[in-house]
Amino acid sequence: MPHEGEARIVSLSPALTELVFALDLGAHLVGRTGRCAKSVEGLAAVSCVGDLHSIDYERLQSLNPTHVLMDFGNTPKAVVDALDALELPLLSVEMTDPQQNFDLYSLFGAVFSVPTAADTLSRRFEAALARVTMAMRNKTRQRVLYLAQKDPYQTVAKSSYGAALLDLAQLELIGAPKTTSELEDGGALAMTESLLLSVNKILFNGSSAKFKRADIKAFAEEFDVPRSKLVRLDNDPNMQFGVRAIDSMDRLIALREKTDA
Repeated sequence: MPHEGEARIVSLSPALTELVFALDLGAHLVGRTGRCAKSVEGLAAVSCVGDLHSIDYERLQSLNPTHVLMDFGNTPKAVVDALDALELPLLSVEMTDPQQNFDLYSLFGAVFSVPTAADTLSRRFEAALARVTMAMRNKTRQRVLYLAQKDPYQTVAKSSYGAALLDLAQLELIGAPKTTSELEDGGALAMTESLLLSVNKILFNGSSAKFKRADIKAFAEEFDVPRSKLVRLDNDPNMQFGVRAIDSMDRLIALREKTDA
């Protein structure tokens, strides 16, 4: 249902923050978390309410939001519970497949009365998705190990958005549980020799907060893995939705070229 009156949006997801700007809704954004693209014009002027692990709830409430945007799958449960307790007007999304971006664009287009801008994003994403499909038409599937974080080493679930995104490039996650709940119960991922030998490449989360180049060098030395087998991604696959999904399609094509090398 479209919002009536002046929207006051607070975004607790960097990907959703960037989507707000892409839909030309930046003037309605009154609060956001950190780690957004610094190149987004107007971002610096928007009040920061912390990051997902240290939300300033008092500041958030003082912004009097009409919509608090939340990426449910990547938000800590403690934060979800706190937001529920404050009875804030949440607009929550849970992304598990790149195809859901079409629904996400339509949802925001309807709620914030910007259907034309939303349709433009849908067409751009459709074209980007077609480029990936064409580029992968003669590719065989590759087995990859994806490390989302260290200390301890963990991957993502096969049911996650990140896994579905990599699947578009014919990259099959090995060592990953089926669901997020299994991942939470399973703890650390054991770096066994059989696991490391069973994959074509080992991919590392591209977020600088997760893996720096020095971390990857140390991994190669600790587990005696050829450096050529290790690939650091440009980003965190689980966070590449919304407007980010469009550019991520071309990065998938480039990634597949790296894993083929």
